[in-house]
Amino acid sequence: MSLALKLYQRRALDSLERFFEAARLEGPEKAFVNTVDKGLVADYKPMPDQPAVPYVCLRIPTGGGKTVMGAHIIQTASTAYLEREFPLVMWMVPTTQIKAQTLEAFRDPRHPYRQELDDAFGGQVAIFDVVDFAQIRPTDLGTKVCVVISTVAALRVENQEGRKVYEYHEDLEPHFGGSAKELEYLEKGANGKALASFANLLKLHGPLVIMDEAHNATTPLSYTVYERLGPKAVVELTATPDVASSNVLVSVSAFELKAENMIKFPVVLKEHNGEWQAAVSSAVARRKSLAKTALDEPEYIRPILLIQAENSRGAATVEEVKRHLIETDGVNEKAVAIATGDQREIDGIDLFAKDCPIEVIITKQALKEGWDCSFAYVFCSVAQVKSDKDIQQLLGRVLRMPYATRRKQEVMNKAYAHVITESFGKAAGELTQSLINIGFNPMEAAAAIRKDQPDDGKLPLKGGVATPPELPTTRIPLSKAPDLTNAPERDKERVLFTPDEDGKGGTVEITDELDVATVEAIVAAVPARQKDAVGEAIERHQQATLAAKAPSERGAVFQVPRLYSLEQGELELVDRGAVSATFDWDLLASPPDLSSFKFNEDSMTFEVYLGDKVVQFHQIKDDVATYLPGFAQDRTEVDLVGWLDLEIREPSVKQPVKREWLRRAIRSLMDDRGFSLAQLLKGQFILRRKLGEQLAHAKGGAYREGFQQALFHDGLELVSNGEPDYAFTYPADMSMYPARWYYKGAYRFRKHYYPVPGDLDWKTGKGVITEEFECAQAIDFLDEVEFWVRNLVHPSQFWMPTATQRTYPDFVVRLKDGRLLVVEYKGADRFTADQEKEKRMVGDLWAKHSGGKGVYLMAHKTDDKGRNVRDQLLTVIGQRGR
Repeated sequence: MSLALKLYQRRALDSLERFFEAARLEGPEKAFVNTVDKGLVADYKPMPDQPAVPYVCLRIPTGGGKTVMGAHIIQTASTAYLEREFPLVMWMVPTTQIKAQTLEAFRDPRHPYRQELDDAFGGQVAIFDVVDFAQIRPTDLGTKVCVVISTVAALRVENQEGRKVYEYHEDLEPHFGGSAKELEYLEKGANGKALASFANLLKLHGPLVIMDEAHNATTPLSYTVYERLGPKAVVELTATPDVASSNVLVSVSAFELKAENMIKFPVVLKEHNGEWQAAVSSAVARRKSLAKTALDEPEYIRPILLIQAENSRGAATVEEVKRHLIETDGVNEKAVAIATGDQREIDGIDLFAKDCPIEVIITKQALKEGWDCSFAYVFCSVAQVKSDKDIQQLLGRVLRMPYATRRKQEVMNKAYAHVITESFGKAAGELTQSLINIGFNPMEAAAAIRKDQPDDGKLPLKGGVATPPELPTTRIPLSKAPDLTNAPERDKERVLFTPDEDGKGGTVEITDELDVATVEAIVAAVPARQKDAVGEAIERHQQATLAAKAPSERGAVFQVPRLYSLEQGELELVDRGAVSATFDWDLLASPPDLSSFKFNEDSMTFEVYLGDKVVQFHQIKDDVATYLPGFAQDRTEVDLVGWLDLEIREPSVKQPVKREWLRRAIRSLMDDRGFSLAQLLKGQFILRRKLGEQLAHAKGGAYREGFQQALFHDGLELVSNGEPDYAFTYPADMSMYPARWYYKGAYRFRKHYYPVPGDLDWKTGKGVITEEFECAQAIDFLDEVEFWVRNLVHPSQFWMPTATQRTYPDFVVRLKDGRLLVVEYKGADRFTADQEKEKRMVGDLWAKHSGGKGVYLMAHKTDDKGRNVRDQLLTVIGQRGR
């Protein structure tokens, strides 16, 4: 059974598809600038010596399921750019270990990776190890998607295996018949004809190159390999791209992974300032506790402890750690496995099996990319914490969530780390940096590490993001050190006593909020005459701390009414494309406009408008059709209609209706326009894109009419419901605020619901203050505002429906009088007139049915009455009960 794509995976693939389609029309550089995720570097860096080859990177954090996206990447590239029904794919990995794992997964018909490929290409799939390239037959390339899995090293001429790729091989001769042997861009043999080598075979077909774990491959030597392959497109997958050389098109947030229950979050950290044995024993105890808790989970989970031992020069070697586990902690020897370069005791073992006894895995640095066991819950490093790749990789191994499902018990939703440290606090900083290095952004990494204590304070945020306001610090002279025996553990870090040099007293420095027991302990450490003054000073500190925190941190509830329809007494959330129960639309009444579909006999090219751009597609000549698959000469009109039916998917249209619509379109091109079937078969991909565009246009028009009728002409009875069970609620936990990047400007927002706004640019790349920032600042300045939030374009955020999609307003504001103000900011080029009109109508409809609880504004830099944003806000706030 194949896996349903997560929202962030779908988002990444949609961006990739838009990039490829734009690259087909405008070239990769312009396409990248127009489709790259907002907030990422938009300067396209062409691949050395291959500037015309689309070259992009998808950044997916560790645990995000990069490989499972592979089948969809292949399908997206084949239809949006390669225009090949069955493309040739080079799947590149950094190590032989990962190659073996990837081959095993793609060759197993029951594995989700293979099932994804089979679903995408109708089971027409062939998987090859690069060492077996001679087994590839011409018929394979013409009838199947062929995926060749290789390491980068295996394609380098510097080693023996690599040289074989570039040498003559008799079994490949059938691929180079006809005019193929004359092609100039192929390497020639001694006879002056194309050399029958695997490298030439790749150049002949122009493979799609997918580079998995691409952070290991952005080197000049790797680019040389790319050039020798002659790729048509290159897609990199990694958690940690080299931003200096990679074109990061999409950056998925670790918060998005958490929202989809892909990762354990946060990481609970226990620091051990002492002997390594204490850290190991504590980690073992943690694993045992989790194992007991796991018995109450719906699915079987056997928590596993990963221990990073020292090398042979250290005290905590693999052997010593294992001895301690067995002799001191009472761990059964069968429950301990060693995974190092010399001992591979987990190879071939199904760690998920219920009869598997392994509970502890000891390694040094062997569990690198590709090792995937979501039962790994606890990580213990018995070496001093270092910010190196070994710790990064091992930490990444404990982040995956079992079954990608949130666990019933909260402790099973977290990962756990035990580390040796010289000073408390150092390990948190090092592990925070390690999380950044494996794909978390600085805000996420800081939020991910939690000290092993209840209700800990926040870590400082690093890495160039704007930090929340500093919490106030108060210093109070004491006559003696306070007795914090009865104080909560969290307060022992918030209260720092420094004795005076004479030892007769000292100064206490307090940060963050304090428990009553802690306050009493501090007050007890001063003479009676000073107790009232000290108590008042601490109370002022408590109030200042509370004021410095964001509303979400103070426990403020932020709920927004949502738009519902009321049918037979039941409330139903109004979603995109909402129509009445009697709505129906007839595709056959909207024949496609194919007037721009033309063929130029002189240049042998198809020409067609896609949107407002002309795309040219060169016809494949008959004499080379033998080695370019996907253009078989014996296909019929029925075959073409059937292929288009599979490629153009629209669930709102019954298949017989869609097939008839397609048949009529093909027949019109042949009968009325004079196209031959052979021509249409050779232009099938561009025809697919044009017909898909026309179907979407027809559906959009029909649903706009149905949506307008239902919502604005009494088709549905509507209510904007703010009751807790029906309202949208912003989670107080910032880890559920799925920003892809964070505001970095100098102005510090006072009223934002979370400590830092997400996805808000301060300045453009040219240093100009952005209009959206100015709008946010205007909201923050208003006395009428209690708090507000930068609403993100994400399914977990507040949205309103339109005829074809959900629209995510830019700002949602809670006013001091209890009303909710929703603001959509219209930049100079944000919406078309139709989009603006529809969004404003829906927003006004939401406000109208809110019972006076909601106010809507589509703001402009300057409106038609000459008012600036602040005046527009004040005007709409003053309009009660519209």
